[in-house]
Parts: sequence; structure tokens; C-alpha cells
Amino acid sequence: PMAGTASGGHSHGHVHGQAHLDLTLEAGALKLEVELPMEILTGFERAPRNDDERQRLARALETLRSGGLFRPTADAACTPSRQTLRWAGSNEPATAQGTLPGDETHTDVLLTHEFDCDRPARLTAVDIGLFDAFSRLRRIEARIAGPAGTQARSLPRNRRTLDLGR
Repeated sequence: PMAGTASGGHSHGHVHGQAHLDLTLEAGALKLEVELPMEILTGFERAPRNDDERQRLARALETLRSGGLFRPTADAACTPSRQTLRWAGSNEPATAQGTLPGDETHTDVLLTHEFDCDRPARLTAVDIGLFDAFSRLRRIEARIAGPAGTQARSLPRNRRTLDLGR
């Protein structure tokens, strides 16, 4: 039988080619949390069904783990402090071997990168490497929460820099 098809867990609508990014700057702690639909990472939206698909997922997760995807303003002297990669709506780490949570359709991967910044006042932008890494990514909807309050930004594919404009 079909389990409940309404997904109550998602606060965002599921739009193809679109990722969500939440950026928080508190004192010197910079946190970036990105929700990426599986389809952007692999071209399919469900659990991998064969070795080829598992490899595609493994490569995508490897890329997300690689660390160079977010580059804060050099002047702000930010050093990476912590990184997590898990399935959205679950505490399971995202792996190609692991099972996907829920009904296994429209699964999102949640990537969190944290930085400690010595000079947070000089942080004016973050360069985003996700568009280069994933050709299916068309747009990033970003929310920025910092000393100046909360702002929303929309980054189309041709914009690689998230401007934190105070």
C-alpha cells in the first residue's frame, strides 16, 4: 500500500534544479546549510537501483565532502571548523551504500559547513562552487541571517558569489 504521499516534513516546495541555502553569521561563527535535491546531484530522485547509480551518488557525495565549495571573503580569515552531510529529515549520514530515509522519493541531501572567522566584520561575500560542481543546479535560494537582520537572495546559475551586503 502507498504510505502517505503528502510530505509534511518539507518547508520548501520541491522545485527541479533548485537548492536552498541558509547562511548564518553569529559572532565569528559562519554556518552554511544547503539542501540539495538528489536529482541535482545524480539525475535521479530516488534510492540508487544499480551499481552505476550508486557510483554516481558516491561521486556526488564525494564532491560535496571535498570542502572547497564555499569560499568566504579571504579578508575575514575564516577557517573550516565542521562539516556534516546527511539526508534531510533524518540524522543518517548520507552515503551511497546507506538506505535513504522516508519514502525514498524526492530525497534531499543536507550539507552543513561551519567556519570560524577571525575578522567576521570583513566578511562581505561567499563564493559558491556548487554551480561548477553540479551542472543540473539552476538556482540557489538563499536566506542570510546576520548582524544586519535576515535577507533573502536568489542566485541564478551565472552568479557564483553570494553577496552578504550589509
